[in-house]
Amino acid sequence: MKWRILMLATGFVLGACTKADTFRTEHPQEVKIDDLPTDFKIPADIWTLVEKTGDGKEHEETGNAGVSYSSVKIYLKEKNPEILQSSSYTIELPRGGGKIDLSDYTSGKLGTFYVGFELPPEFQEGTNFKAIYISQGRKRKIDDRVFGAGCNQYFEITPKFLEMMKTEGIKANTTRQRHVTVLAGHYIFSVMKDNRIYITQATITDSKNKNLLCEAL
Repeated sequence: MKWRILMLATGFVLGACTKADTFRTEHPQEVKIDDLPTDFKIPADIWTLVEKTGDGKEHEETGNAGVSYSSVKIYLKEKNPEILQSSSYTIELPRGGGKIDLSDYTSGKLGTFYVGFELPPEFQEGTNFKAIYISQGRKRKIDDRVFGAGCNQYFEITPKFLEMMKTEGIKANTTRQRHVTVLAGHYIFSVMKDNRIYITQATITDSKNKNLLCEAL
């Protein structure tokens, strides 16, 4: 598989949430990550997805489109008390995105929390929005159920992503570290606007559970 290197320097509100079922809260703990991300490699196949329209045809603007990097904000909100070190977080990543380590935010207790993403205005104003997930969690069996997509498996998740971001976000449970298996990976977002591809990414990992990650293989 060919890989294209993005030299990444480092919100998303497509549909409103009601107060009762949103990953947003009124007084989250705010975290701003200024570290420049390392180079992030995106498979050529994913660039092909980015450049295609919904009907599978190449977008007429992508042939000579420039590329700009956007920011991304991640929300964490606990459902069960004390699952997170603080009841909720907003984590602001710089232009081009970056990485968050779940072990910096989870408490080690068992229960459920939610993850949401917010992208900047160009993602609301543009067209041909894409959300793509590359799994970095090892597939494993827990109580006769298979969790995780396996290493380096990628999926266009646009419709499901839009649906989840309108409500509570992605639901994750820390029991037996299910949250690591389900969440670990790269989340890539792109949109077309004014003959430019705007793109950003967020990588979710967990340094305390490296044995569950593909990097452990």
